[in-house]
Amino acid sequence: MASKFKLLNIDANAKTVKGQARGYLTGILYLSPSDASGTQLCPLSHVARCAAPCLNLAGRGGMAKGNATFTSPGGHVLSDNTVQRARLRRTELFLEDYDGFMALLVKEIRMAERMAQEQGLTLALRLNGTSDIRWEDIPLTVDGRGYYNIFSAFSHIRFYDYTKIPNRRRALIIPNYHLTYSYSGVSDFAPVVIQALRTYGERVNMAVVFRGDVPKTFLGRQVVNGDESDLRFLDPTGVVIALKAKGKARGDTSGFVVDHINSPAMSAAA
Repeated sequence: MASKFKLLNIDANAKTVKGQARGYLTGILYLSPSDASGTQLCPLSHVARCAAPCLNLAGRGGMAKGNATFTSPGGHVLSDNTVQRARLRRTELFLEDYDGFMALLVKEIRMAERMAQEQGLTLALRLNGTSDIRWEDIPLTVDGRGYYNIFSAFSHIRFYDYTKIPNRRRALIIPNYHLTYSYSGVSDFAPVVIQALRTYGERVNMAVVFRGDVPKTFLGRQVVNGDESDLRFLDPTGVVIALKAKGKARGDTSGFVVDHINSPAMSAAA
């Protein structure tokens, strides 16, 4: 099963391709988000209400011939296309055959390294493309040797992710892993934002999805454009990363997308 499909998408979208101009080849692992697979891989997605506007349904992930859809094992209505089917297959492998999944991931990381070297680029990897897994807590074995996590197994490679989990303290001490906190404007999410601000402080930047005009400051931090590339580890420290609403997020009415600087969660967290 592990040999029938690929896990990593290498510079598969316009945003990650932009990283090549800055010297990086980017690989991203896309799994089925939230509980679409029947198992929750984004533990705060329901509170943040980010399941519906998730980038999972942006671009090719939201296109299907005749607008065909199917219902996932977790009850999500998804576009019936190869992108969604592949994400479900990867997730099933991760959940049902973890050793096989990790063996394939290690193989693909090594292949991506060789590809980057051939192109004179540096490899960067994002394992939570459409998930929010605490990879720092998952041990693995590579070539018969045990490692605390994938980051220690490939300590020479730069990893990065977005997360809505407010207390990933162990991730902060991993030198080759960079986190960006993912904000939601939903009022019920305000306590989580407050906890994240207290835990991470200015060590971790905050990504905010905006619709319409983008403010110069947000929650007292300078706002910078996050759509110029996906290389979050190159951003200045202590800023808000502005991301434009894409896909179904453009029509989001849950509060997840921020329309103006007076969003409920912002007011509560300020």
